Amino acid sequence: MEMTVNYIYDADGAIEYAIIPYTIWEKLKKSIPVKKEKKEKEEFDPSAYRGILSHLNLDIESELKNMKDQWQTNI
Repeated sequence: MEMTVNYIYDADGAIEYAIIPYTIWEKLKKSIPVKKEKKEKEEFDPSAYRGILSHLNLDIESELKNMKDQWQTNI
């Protein structure tokens, strides 16, 4: 079986894509590692995110008040 590879070039003439026959792709696809999905969901652990905004030195109370004021004006 002869394999013909076709190429698609970009505007500058450089090879951008290679097109191979489907039968060859099916053989190659079997050897490509596939990321497996997790079967069980991990339980969310909020402590992993503790302190990620601390470098911003936010005044949380004023930020919450500002958010509440915005909610009230949008009603």
